[in-house]
Amino acid sequence: MARGRTCYDHLAGRLGTAVTEALTARGLLRQDTGFALTDRGLAWFGEQGIALVRKGRRPVARGCLDWTERRPHLAGVAGAALCRHALDAGWCVRIGSGRAVKVTPAGGRALRDQLGIAPGALR
Repeated sequence: MARGRTCYDHLAGRLGTAVTEALTARGLLRQDTGFALTDRGLAWFGEQGIALVRKGRRPVARGCLDWTERRPHLAGVAGAALCRHALDAGWCVRIGSGRAVKVTPAGGRALRDQLGIAPGALR
């Protein structure tokens, strides 16, 4: 579960923190003044076909402290939508109890191509 899991409805573990760090490094997510998607980040989600539908008072992006990595991973509307997309697109599959997830070969390619995440970063 430390490699990859869901935390409520968003990605966590090494996978979740790697995605969050990659989004930040590419200028798609800001963490310096709290969590916020940049204009480029909003465009990137749209290009991936990931709808960010805000319901109620839930923020679009917020940090959630990862209990295994001790660093934040992306939560909020964007975190939930990205997790749903990763599962629906076959980037990840649930294993074991249902919270644990594993990156598929197709997901490894997508994460490398879309976010620059090296496959070894998720081991």
